[in-house]
Amino acid sequence: MKKYMRIAHISDIHANYGSDFNNSTFEKAVKLLNGFEADLIFISGDLTTDGLLREYEFASERLSMIKGKKAIVPGNHDEKNLGYKLFPEFFGNTDFIRYDGNLTVIGLATSEPDKADGRLGRNRHRLIKRGIGKKKDLTIIGFHHHLVPIPNSGREHNIIEDAGETLDIILRNNVPLVLMGHRHVHYAVKIHNTLLVNAGTFSCNRTRAHFGNTFNIIDFKNNTIIVTVIDIEKGKQEKMVKYNPRDGYYINRYYDEKKRID
Repeated sequence: MKKYMRIAHISDIHANYGSDFNNSTFEKAVKLLNGFEADLIFISGDLTTDGLLREYEFASERLSMIKGKKAIVPGNHDEKNLGYKLFPEFFGNTDFIRYDGNLTVIGLATSEPDKADGRLGRNRHRLIKRGIGKKKDLTIIGFHHHLVPIPNSGREHNIIEDAGETLDIILRNNVPLVLMGHRHVHYAVKIHNTLLVNAGTFSCNRTRAHFGNTFNIIDFKNNTIIVTVIDIEKGKQEKMVKYNPRDGYYINRYYDEKKRID
């Protein structure tokens, strides 16, 4: 693992010309995000609301405001109305493996046309295994739908249909970090030796309770992963998780609220 690296994790932008998208929040979020100077921005889907051509054009124009390298996967909203044909035109392959030094980033499309449900399937499971097989110092897997139920996001639905098989592959191979979105709520939990991180919504008006619009900053320092949640409206930063995959050291302030992370 690199001694120091920073990844920004954003999700659920929902760019459109209707009531879903909050442009004021988006511009404020971009200003905050660019200030972190992340090495990589991982966007875990739902760039649009209805997958329409004008929404893809709008999303592409808005996302050009974000500085830095991006890795983008589609969400279920991006696959609507033949949007699955537009995504590659604007944002590249829906499934990919990228190598950067000792970092492997595996991006996967869990979404399917005109369905809210998520699924990976055997071919993408093979892609995960191929990426893991390179045995880089750090492997990150990212997709839209969630692998486990997300607290504070309402009645559970749309979890990946083959979550059990997917989780088994990830846990058996000790993948340190998985990035997800979809539920518009930030969250993180460690299972076995894997940290599962969910991003809230970056700029959609459909927020839940007091969670608001957020994104994650994930820092890698001396083999330790630190997840910080950025509250866009308040401009507030809160470190929520610290995890060292090598020695197992783990603090999760979603459950240990009194603990502090240096």
